[in-house]
Amino acid sequence: MLQLRIHAKLLVAFVLVLLPVLGLLVVDLLSDLHRTREDILHVQFMTAQAVAGQASETLDAAMSFGWAVSKDPLLRTLDPQQLDSHLKELAAQSPLYDSVAVFDATGINRGWSNPTSPDEPRLWIGDRPYFQKVMTTNAPVISEVLELRRPIRTGLLVSTPVRGPDGKPIAVFNVVLRTDLLEQRYVGARLQPGQALFLADQNGRLAFHTGLPELSFEQSNAYAHFEPLRIALRGMPSRLSRFTSPLQGDERLGAFVPVPRYPWAVGVTIPYDLAMAPLYERARTRLVAFGGILLLSILLAAVLARFFTRPVRQLQIASKALGRGEMHRRVHISTGDELEDLGTTFNEMATRLSQRQVEVETLRAQAEHQAQQLAAIIASVPDAIFLANPDGQLADANPAGLRLLGLGDRAELGGASSMALQLQNLRHPDGHPMAPEELPIHRALAGETFTDVEVLLHGPDGQERLLSVHGAPVRDVSGKLIFGEVVVRDITRRRREEEELAWLLERELALARIGQALVSEMELERIARVVIEQSHHALGADGIGLWLADPERQELSLLTSHRLTAAAEEGLRRVAFQAPLLTAKAAREERIQVIEDALAGGAPTRSGWLAREGGYRGMVAVPLHSHERLVGVMSYFTREPRPISSRALEFHTMVGRLFAVAIEKARLFQELRAALRLREEFMSAAAHELKTPVTSIQTWAELLLNLEVLTPRQQKGLTTIARNSRRISRLVEHLFAAVRMAPGPPKLERQRFELHTLVREQAEKFSRTTENPIHVDAMEALFIHAERQLLGEVVAHLLENAVRYSPPGGPVELRARRVGSEAVVSVHDQGPGIPPERQPHVFEPLYEPLPPGAPGYTGVVHLGLHLSRQIIEAHGGRIWVESHPGEGSTFCFSLPLSPAPLKEDSHTYS
Repeated sequence: MLQLRIHAKLLVAFVLVLLPVLGLLVVDLLSDLHRTREDILHVQFMTAQAVAGQASETLDAAMSFGWAVSKDPLLRTLDPQQLDSHLKELAAQSPLYDSVAVFDATGINRGWSNPTSPDEPRLWIGDRPYFQKVMTTNAPVISEVLELRRPIRTGLLVSTPVRGPDGKPIAVFNVVLRTDLLEQRYVGARLQPGQALFLADQNGRLAFHTGLPELSFEQSNAYAHFEPLRIALRGMPSRLSRFTSPLQGDERLGAFVPVPRYPWAVGVTIPYDLAMAPLYERARTRLVAFGGILLLSILLAAVLARFFTRPVRQLQIASKALGRGEMHRRVHISTGDELEDLGTTFNEMATRLSQRQVEVETLRAQAEHQAQQLAAIIASVPDAIFLANPDGQLADANPAGLRLLGLGDRAELGGASSMALQLQNLRHPDGHPMAPEELPIHRALAGETFTDVEVLLHGPDGQERLLSVHGAPVRDVSGKLIFGEVVVRDITRRRREEEELAWLLERELALARIGQALVSEMELERIARVVIEQSHHALGADGIGLWLADPERQELSLLTSHRLTAAAEEGLRRVAFQAPLLTAKAAREERIQVIEDALAGGAPTRSGWLAREGGYRGMVAVPLHSHERLVGVMSYFTREPRPISSRALEFHTMVGRLFAVAIEKARLFQELRAALRLREEFMSAAAHELKTPVTSIQTWAELLLNLEVLTPRQQKGLTTIARNSRRISRLVEHLFAAVRMAPGPPKLERQRFELHTLVREQAEKFSRTTENPIHVDAMEALFIHAERQLLGEVVAHLLENAVRYSPPGGPVELRARRVGSEAVVSVHDQGPGIPPERQPHVFEPLYEPLPPGAPGYTGVVHLGLHLSRQIIEAHGGRIWVESHPGEGSTFCFSLPLSPAPLKEDSHTYS
C-alpha cells in the first residue's frame, strides 16, 4: 500500500471532497448535452415532417393534374400535329411543371410541350420501368429520380394512363418535374444555418439536396444504402444523434421521415459541431470556474493540514515511547477539538495498559492451569496419541499411547519407541511390510492429513493388533511444521465383530445360492454335484460325502464325495445304520452329530479310522429329511479341529433341509420320467396294434358299399361302419403324431411357399368328404417359411373340428390374410360355441370342448387341436380360439411372413 504522511493525506482528502462537485458538473454537462441534442433532433424531425407533407401535396397535385389532362379527348387522337401545340399551351398554363408529353402504347412520343427540344426524332420510352408499370397496372405511377435526356438534368415523372373507350390504356401522359425546380420550392423553408434538406425516391436516390445545389446524378445515389433512410422509406421515421454523412463526409445529426402516401422520404440534417457549438461554449466556462475553485481549495487545504498535523506528530512520538514500555509517557494537546479528545484518550489508554500488564500476568497463570486440565483430558482419551518431531523422533504420547508401546513413562520415548512405531512392527492389514514413506508418522511429517488407515502392529506382548490410524501435520502461526500428530485406535475387537457379521451374511447368501441352484436342477446326479459344490463353498469343508438312505434295508449308499481318499470311498460305499461311524449314527438317531476333534478320543471306531486315513479331525454329519422321512446323510470333514456353535448347527440344519428337498425332487422327477416313458411306449404299441384291423374294416366297408347291392338298412350300417372306421383311423394317425412329437419340438423341413395355395388345396380336399360348404377367402399372396406338410395337417385339423361341431349343411369359413408382418389363418364354424371356462383347455390332449349333455356334444375326443398347437409353436407362431356360446367358434393361427425369397428353398430347423 502507498505510504503517505498525514499532511499529504489531508491534501488528498480535500481534493477528494471536490470530486463529487466535479462529478455533478460532468453529470450536468452530459444532461445538457443529451437535452440539447434531443431538442435539435426534435426540430429536425418537425421540419422533416413539414417538408414531407409539402412533398406529398406536390406529388398529389401532379397526379391530379395528370388525371385531369388524360381525360382530354384530344389526347386520344395521338396526333402529333395537334398535340404538340396543345401541350405547349397546357404547359404554359401550368408553370409548376417543367414539361408534359404523350406516348402511345408502344412508347413512342406523340406530343411534346418542351419548346427547347426538337420534335423529331420522337423519343421512345417503351423500355422505361414506369411506362411499363402504367401500361400493366392501368394506374398512375411516380417514377424514381431519373436523368432526363431532353434537356439533360435530373427529374421525376408522374405518368398517368390515357384510357380508350374500353377502359384499357392506349397511351401514357407524362408530367415532368425537374428536381432543381422542385428544390426551389423548399429552399424558402425556415432552415437553421448549416441545416440541409433532401428528398429521396423509393430507391434512396436523392431528388435534391439543399446543401449541394449542383448535385449530380452520380452523387444523388450516395444515401442509397444508408440504413436510417431505408427505414424511413419502409414507413418508419428515425432519428440519429450522430452519424457520418455519406454525401458530405462530415459528422451530422438529423431526422428522416417517410412522405405520406408515397414510398419517398425526406431528410433534414445539420453539422454536429455547428449544432453543439453553444453547448461546448457553456461547458468551457464551467470547467474554467471549477479549476479556479480547485486551486483555491488546495491552497486552503495546505494551510489547514500544517496546523492539524502538529498534535498528530506529538501523538506519534508518545505512541512509540509507549511501545517501548515507557508506561509513564503522556501527551498535552490543547486544540479544543477532537485532537484534544484524542490526546486525552491516549493518556487514558496508557493508564489502562499499565493495568492490563498486571491482568496479563494473571491470565498467564490461568492459561497454565487450563493447559494442565487439557493434558488431563488427553490422558483420559482411550485412543493413543503420538507427537513426533520433524526429525522423526517421538516427542510425546498420552498414557494410552505409552501402553500401546509397552512403555511406563514419557522419559522412555525416543529411539526404540520410534522404531517400534515406524519400522518392522507396523505392517499392512494383509501382513506385508510397509515402505518407509507409507508409515503414518512419515506421512504426517510430510504434511499429509489422512484418516482411517488400517495397519497391523506386533505389540510388545507378542499379540498382533489391528489399528485405525489418523494423522495430520501440526504447524505454528507462521505455517512452519513443528510436529507430526498420529492418533491410533485399536479396532481388533470391532473388526472381529464385523467379520462375524460378514460370516453370518455370507451364510445367508449361501443359503440363497443353494436354494436357487437346487430349485433349478432336476437330475439326481446334477443335484449331487450342486450339493458338493455349494457345501464346499458355504461350509468351508475339506472333505464331503453324500449318502442316500434306504430305510427298508437300514443302509446308506455313497452317492458322491469330494476329496475323500480312494480307500475311504471304497470303505464307506455302503454303510449300515448300525455301523460305528458318525454318518451311520446320524442316520440311526436322525439328528446332527458333531466331533470337534476326532483325535481327542470318544469318536466311533470307523470315524477314528477315517480321521487317520484321510487326515480329518473335525466331523459333522447332517441327516437329510423330507416330509419327516430320512432321505440321506451329508457329512463334512475338516483337517483342523473346529468348534461348532449353536448358530453353526442351525445353519447346517437349514442346508440339510434344502438338500433333502432337492434329492426328493430329483427322485420324483425320475419316477415321473419313467411313467411318461411307459405312457409313450403304450401309445406307440396301441397305435401299431389298432392300425392294421382298423384299415381292414374301413377297406371292406368301402368295398362292400361300392360293389354290392344292399338294402337301405345294410347301406346305413356299412356307411356308419366306414365313417367310424375313418374316425378311428384318424385318431390312430393322431396317436402316431403325438408319439413322434412327445420328446420335444419336431424337426422341421422348411421351405418357402405361398400359404393361400395350401389353404385352397386343403379346402378342396375336405369338400369331397363333407356336406358342409367351405367358403375360402384367400386372395392375397402370403409367403411363409415353414414345413408345408405339417401346416397342411394343421389346416385339416381345424377344418375337421369345424365340420364336427357345425350343424348339417352349416357353412364353414376359411380365411387367410395379412396382419402386420404376420400371416393369419382362421376357421369359423356355425356350431354351438365353447363355454368361456373351457376355452383355455381346448388345446390340451384328448380334451372335449363341450361338457357332456350340452348341445353339439359328440362324446368323441381327439388330438387334432393339441397337435396343431405343437406344430404352430414349433414354427414360432401362435394359435388361439375366439368363441361365444350360441355364435360359433373361430380357431386362428399366425406365422411370421417370409420377407424375401431365400437362396435355398428347403432347410432343416430344430
